[in-house]
Amino acid sequence: MPKRPDERLLIYSEQGQKWLNQFEPLDLEVAIKLANSLTLVSHSEFQRKLKKQIMSVADTYDGAVALYAVRELATRDWRPIPFFEQVLVDEASQTVNSLSASSDQGSEAIVAQVIRSFSKENPKKYLNHPTKEKMKETKCNTILFIDDIVGSGKRVRDFIDSFLSDKTIRSWRSLKYVNFDVVSYSATDSGYDSVISHRSAPKLHIERDAPSFHTIPMRTEMRDKIFALCRKYGRIANKRRKNMWFGFHEGMAAIVFEHGCPNNTPGILWEPDFKNSNWIGLFPNRTVSSSTQSVFPEEVKRRDTTALLLEIGQKRIAQGGALLRRGELGQKILVVLGLIAIGQRKRSTLSFATGLNTQDCEKLLSKCIKWGFITPQRRITPKGNAELNAARKYRGKLQVPLEVGSDYYYPLQLRGAAID
Repeated sequence: MPKRPDERLLIYSEQGQKWLNQFEPLDLEVAIKLANSLTLVSHSEFQRKLKKQIMSVADTYDGAVALYAVRELATRDWRPIPFFEQVLVDEASQTVNSLSASSDQGSEAIVAQVIRSFSKENPKKYLNHPTKEKMKETKCNTILFIDDIVGSGKRVRDFIDSFLSDKTIRSWRSLKYVNFDVVSYSATDSGYDSVISHRSAPKLHIERDAPSFHTIPMRTEMRDKIFALCRKYGRIANKRRKNMWFGFHEGMAAIVFEHGCPNNTPGILWEPDFKNSNWIGLFPNRTVSSSTQSVFPEEVKRRDTTALLLEIGQKRIAQGGALLRRGELGQKILVVLGLIAIGQRKRSTLSFATGLNTQDCEKLLSKCIKWGFITPQRRITPKGNAELNAARKYRGKLQVPLEVGSDYYYPLQLRGAAID
């Protein structure tokens, strides 16, 4: 077994084997591709990077900032109930409860834990779920709404609406006395747009774009097969919830946290969430079992450059010798140019391919623009095409074989497991 955890090891885990055994032999390759395409985020990666984002945002404001973990809230006749009317206040009227009464507290619990650690380290700067009275007393004029992932954006929007339903908060906001910022580890493209278009115009800060099977760089044929797989086995996993076969709002997200699997990922990954189901999820009921926890890497790694270039049809670059003489930066640039050249220019796509977070991906794109390889609209330039052509023409063969366990190598033991 390799010493360093890797996303591909997910299919070798006990839970991964159980999940794979449910697929027909002809569908096994696609199921492995789906699992191998997931971005796995460990506890340490999540907490470290989320704390970094919170500190970065908080440092832009003078004085104290109020931190609230985003969660599901009650409504009345489909309308939001003011936040402070549905929370419990401590005896000193300083804070409100950070967790809901729901039994499903995966994401909000770990976010609340991060908030508590901030408040303990610097209680004057970071207020842990303060009451309105506490905010007024400390002259706090900044509210940070914290979440793990912005999927459709609905949960964050509803949470903000509950604050705006409170007369005091609404008054503060209308007078521009209080700022609204949302901090999340990740966000989908649609979720990002949904949040920033909210009537309160909050700023959204993320560590990493959430990859999805809508935008992950891969052959169109393979993408279609993955969607067909989710539809075919979604009927088996839960035929009663067709709306979740592709995840909530058909998000088809490809990111999983060690503290839980988002519900906007394909349903066959996490069903069942009800009793008497015969389907075995890779992350049953959106939880991560002990057998799969160990495969979550300490930090998000970049994808195999050779395999990815082959995947997007840049065969001559992948199999030539240009990659061998380039450093890590040069390889990432070739990947970015190769993707943009075929029209795949979304930041979430480029971030997934390079393994870079949002900030570093923007820096790399800025360098490509500065060097004249791409336009500010992320379109390939003649100079960028020349760079790709030079890489294609470079003589020499790639001497490094594809890594065992890559998307282009399917162990016979796994094929056999599905047949038995």
